[in-house]
Amino acid sequence: MRWVPGCNAVIKVLIVDDEPLARKRVRDLLAGEPDVLLLGESGDGLDAHEKVRTLEPDLLFLDIKMPGLSGLQLSRLLLSGKIPYIVFTTAYSEYAVDAFAVDAVDYLMKPFDKERFRQALTRARSRLADSMPKAEEWQHIIQQLSGLTAGLPTQPPERLAVKDGTRVKFLNLRDITYMRSDGDYLHIHTVSGEHAMIRERMHDMERRLPGDRFVRISRSVLVNLEHVKEMRPTTHGDYEFIVTDSEPLASGKTYRETIRELLTRFRGNHALPRHH
Repeated sequence: MRWVPGCNAVIKVLIVDDEPLARKRVRDLLAGEPDVLLLGESGDGLDAHEKVRTLEPDLLFLDIKMPGLSGLQLSRLLLSGKIPYIVFTTAYSEYAVDAFAVDAVDYLMKPFDKERFRQALTRARSRLADSMPKAEEWQHIIQQLSGLTAGLPTQPPERLAVKDGTRVKFLNLRDITYMRSDGDYLHIHTVSGEHAMIRERMHDMERRLPGDRFVRISRSVLVNLEHVKEMRPTTHGDYEFIVTDSEPLASGKTYRETIRELLTRFRGNHALPRHH
């Protein structure tokens, strides 16, 4: 996923249709939309139900007549959980009333043209904009959640609040192994092997975390010292950090002083810091 200048959010989309050509039509129309991230496609309702559960799209382009589980049946199943917004795509006009009964964003009759498709996408954007906090509101929410223990230096926060789509997730700091930056995004790796990707710069994240545990070893890598198993010197005066379940993480020239201070701490304490 990449951030597109001028866009307030990335819309995660799943295309569901049993006809490959119909899926291709929607895929081609979405290709020129800079704020759309296509998560995948599905050819039947049962598979789509599983993909919605695991991928958590913001928007479905959903056919109605499909084998196994129809689009309407799928939409009713989704009402019991976090339902994405739905644009129905169908050749059958008789289902329109039922479609809007499940709060569909729009109802596209096949074959639809580019202008009609973009009208539906504009409606979806409007719905999403109404249901999601603006960027400055998210910043306030994150600051509030992450700063609940501000002013208590002896009891630093043990969880990190991160925005994930329309939700805020809480990650235990002890479960984070390291973070790697990618432009305006951070990949947060955890002991479970999973990772979250959030839109935040490394220097901002560095300020949010306790410095006795999280150390920046290069421009793009921040490590949790609790998960460092080894530090291997290289021929250039730098180090490779061996972190649980990751490739060696190389320190950078700019951070040599930080590494020297870190080694001094280790030698003085005879152990890596542990917080339980």
